[in-house]
Amino acid sequence: MTRDLQPSDDPTALRRLTFEITGIVQGVGFRPTIYRLARAAGLGGSIQNRSGYVRLVLEGPLASIRAFLTALPASLPPNARLDAVAELENCPLDHTLPQPFRIDVSGSDDSAQALIPADLAICPDCLCEILEPANRRYGYAFTTCTCCGPRYTVINGMPYDRIRTTMSVFPLCAACQREYDDPADRRFHAESIACPDCGPRLCLEDAQGNVLPGDPLRQARAALAAGAVVAVRGVGGFLIAADATNSQTLVELRRRKNRPHKPFAVMARDLTVVASLCHGDPLSSQLLASAAAPIVILDVRSDEDRTPGKTELEGAACYSAKSAKTAFATKHEPASPCPVIDLLAPDTHTLGVMLPTTPLHALLATPLAGDPTRPFDWLVMTSGNRGGEPICITNDEARNRLCGIADYFLLHNREINLRCDDSIVVPCSSNDGGPRTGKCETTAGPQQGPCRERPDRLVDAEPLQVWRRARGFAPAPILLAHRLRHTVLAMGAELKNTIAIGFDDRVIASPHIGDLEALEAVDGLRQVAEALPRFVNRIPECVAVDQHPDMHSSRIGREIAKRLSVPVREIQHHHAHAAACLGEHGLLEGLALVFDGTGLGPDGHIWGAELLEVRKNAYRRLASFDGVPLPGGDAAVQRPARQLAGRCLAAGIDLSAGLRAKLSISDREWQVWMQQCETGVNAPVTHAAGRLFDTFAVVLGVARQAATYEGQTAIRLEAAAQQYLADSVAPSKRLPDVSFRSTRDHEMLWIDWREGVAAAVSAAKSLSPETRMAWAYSVHVAIAAAAAEMIRYGTETTGQRVVALSGGVFMNRILNRLLVPQLEAMNLSVLLHHDTPPNDGCIAIGQAIVAGEPLP
Repeated sequence: MTRDLQPSDDPTALRRLTFEITGIVQGVGFRPTIYRLARAAGLGGSIQNRSGYVRLVLEGPLASIRAFLTALPASLPPNARLDAVAELENCPLDHTLPQPFRIDVSGSDDSAQALIPADLAICPDCLCEILEPANRRYGYAFTTCTCCGPRYTVINGMPYDRIRTTMSVFPLCAACQREYDDPADRRFHAESIACPDCGPRLCLEDAQGNVLPGDPLRQARAALAAGAVVAVRGVGGFLIAADATNSQTLVELRRRKNRPHKPFAVMARDLTVVASLCHGDPLSSQLLASAAAPIVILDVRSDEDRTPGKTELEGAACYSAKSAKTAFATKHEPASPCPVIDLLAPDTHTLGVMLPTTPLHALLATPLAGDPTRPFDWLVMTSGNRGGEPICITNDEARNRLCGIADYFLLHNREINLRCDDSIVVPCSSNDGGPRTGKCETTAGPQQGPCRERPDRLVDAEPLQVWRRARGFAPAPILLAHRLRHTVLAMGAELKNTIAIGFDDRVIASPHIGDLEALEAVDGLRQVAEALPRFVNRIPECVAVDQHPDMHSSRIGREIAKRLSVPVREIQHHHAHAAACLGEHGLLEGLALVFDGTGLGPDGHIWGAELLEVRKNAYRRLASFDGVPLPGGDAAVQRPARQLAGRCLAAGIDLSAGLRAKLSISDREWQVWMQQCETGVNAPVTHAAGRLFDTFAVVLGVARQAATYEGQTAIRLEAAAQQYLADSVAPSKRLPDVSFRSTRDHEMLWIDWREGVAAAVSAAKSLSPETRMAWAYSVHVAIAAAAAEMIRYGTETTGQRVVALSGGVFMNRILNRLLVPQLEAMNLSVLLHHDTPPNDGCIAIGQAIVAGEPLP
């Protein structure tokens, strides 16, 4: 913060004040904005990028400098953020008049804390330019300015300047140089500036690597219209594009990607198109049209409700009032076919939707003058990879790894330094148990002090959950309400991997890296683990890893620690979940209920339904679900019917031959699974809530015979429960009873699900579609009730009045809607994830907090 100037200071005296400004102040047009503001205020001085901060010198009357600083927070460019303004020097001006304000060449400071700028979606001004025939950037796919374009993905080093990016190989033409040097131009010091005369270029190749003559963009659009699959090189990597209204293309794309059921993300041409198909609200609009521009999970309208002109999502006015005047936002040709929802998201009634995030995406959707191919209201835009691999970033990678998937490759020659996938976000209404903000207040008063007030961010919105933290959100820091004793490199988990570096009062997490099943993903982890500490000018003093010894991230973490000669800290998986959620809200202590599918406990069992009491960097386990055998371990997740064996053995029941046949379980399979459970051979004990959801989904006939992506079985159970709620008559019907028992043993509360499982098995013999949906909803009601009982026990045992909910199971919106009101009725402060994912994408953040040993 700025130092208060003394009243005795003469406000008319000419002074020279020097400040160090930290926050998101590089790569967002901060220096050009300050330049214009200072000149307008008649102040002299200079501004300079340093490694992790901006050095600002202001010269002029003291009163004018005071006024300038007071007005500054309200005058920032859209994507900037001030964390601190520290006054370094206040001295008399050593010359009679202030020198004209200038932008100095960037400097460096090896001890500085760099804040790496995130990639930003195309802004309204650039969108207008690429669609305006008279503009010199008309149709140019790499148009950017100080408010938009690549940052993180093109950086080679800090501070953020063109010479330290992959744009350095494109010398500016005279016209771009004039814009770059002109304080009145919005491209003044825009480091990613380019135009058709001096910037990157597109080319289109066929599957054999032949470069096709003609306009690459127009040809790619024609190929999409003809049903082809096109690999498109974007800002942070490749996406696979296809016509979302072409059933035959979608079926073929699923076959080629070996992705039978996992949802595809889709890109809508604008908000009007989105509103015609999906339910939404102003928050959804703001998210879609923000600089972060994530994929937003939206509920799909019923068939009879899909009519043009729906306006729920038009709160952001199709990017802005200015861009709404463009053909892109308002000029719609006759309605195009509707996306094939059952092929895009076979297991849910939701759709992951994004708007065009780059000029290239916008130009793929909307034809330019003379292009005979129709507009695309809907395009599939799914990750450019094979199953289990990270997205491709180089042209050669795409040619090799996407061979057999893509018919064409829309390439360019702007290199991508680091992968960055699309973020995924879910807007949360108050009924969803949206993340609570502000102070943690209860009837008993504040608990452990106030939560850290969240600073301005790319999306200034009401509650939301980030499910995948990547483009637009990462690597912006998670600010803590305390300081860390050590600089920690945290390696994250095996699934949904991210890594993080924690130091001082912040944790900087990498964008989503992915599941570490493929060699390419492991290589990506190694690359980011090397780059992140270098970017922030920090040498790790310890490396944090998961307690599970076989995770790739843990093994690589140990290698790094050995090379650096620093200690390794093992952090229990669910403790990391708890610390991430609490830390995001500015707390170190509280209760945490962590529901997920797996995580090694110190007792060697699989945890995943854990109530923990967290105190600084320690935890105590208070409650969990009873353990049951999991025959085959991970194989039981892929074939969820296996899980019935452990549940039936625990409940002392057997499946009838008829029900086994109904569930496609052979007699031989059942015999082997039961034997595994009885002997404990290859049947680890699991307590995980995710596995309980799987069990009920199988019994109720909701699960597919084999899960083809993580969480699929529980997702289908939630979809069935949502279908029950969608029936206007359903809430008045009597729900089936899914019972559980709770017992206390040695200061632990255990939840026993044997009665509920037995009742479901009995009912499964004759389930109608309506009763199946009612049972699915009843399972959610019962699990929410059990969770509330666990937390009630925790509050009675510890006196804590704050509870954090973490783990992938809390991506279940029905569970949140049921549980959060019960907890609030108990006068508890309820914390859900907001800036950090509830799934394993938060593990590295929690590891960094715990291993960093927070200072008092």
